[in-house]
Amino acid sequence: MEKHQHCEVFGTLEKIEQFNTLHENIIPGSLVFESPAPFSGYYNEFDSPTADLSPHYIYIGILTTYAVFDVVRALQKVRQEFDFDLDAAKAFVRFNDRFFNVIRLRHITDYAQIRAVQESFVKHGIGMLMAHGNWQNVSTHVTLKKVFCLQTISDDIYKDACEPNHYYLRIPKTLTFEEFADVTAKVRYNWLDSKFDAALGYFLKEQEVVEIIRIYSGVLELAQLDEIRKLYLQKIK
Repeated sequence: MEKHQHCEVFGTLEKIEQFNTLHENIIPGSLVFESPAPFSGYYNEFDSPTADLSPHYIYIGILTTYAVFDVVRALQKVRQEFDFDLDAAKAFVRFNDRFFNVIRLRHITDYAQIRAVQESFVKHGIGMLMAHGNWQNVSTHVTLKKVFCLQTISDDIYKDACEPNHYYLRIPKTLTFEEFADVTAKVRYNWLDSKFDAALGYFLKEQEVVEIIRIYSGVLELAQLDEIRKLYLQKIK
């Protein structure tokens, strides 16, 4: 793939997010979560996302019977009913002993849109999970099944061509999430430049599984991303 061109590939992303349960602007009785501060490694308690970043991430609980492509088929129809750039992906969330199938919604600009989006998914064949819960600030393991829109910026670094501030660093081996968390802590300890958020993932490209670290930052340049990747390679070894 040449630089400045982009392609779409399918893969998985794993990360930790803090979840709150929503009770308003939703289908009554349905289970809906909000991640009020995504990219926690990039922001701290004194920072807040600026207006040019993605809005809050919303996770709507769904029944367990739907495959990824069921959700994608429904999303194609749901998008036609709204005048904003709705993005959605099938996901699984796990915290404590709980496990839920969800759809991650992005680019929601108003809480009042959530119920309408839920109702549209229901109309197009995706049933909502009706469950009671009242969790606040719970640490949640999120596994996304999604399409990556990749632009090559170096031999081992990709930029997301559709979402700002998302970068993907190629790594040479498969990591468990526990190994990833341990390595990331070591990388951050040795990194003295601007903060970043990290997630673990992989995608299928040209019949090859490509292992990646997703980096989120609005300030890092290619040279800095390359240095972060080198730190990851050192700590992985």
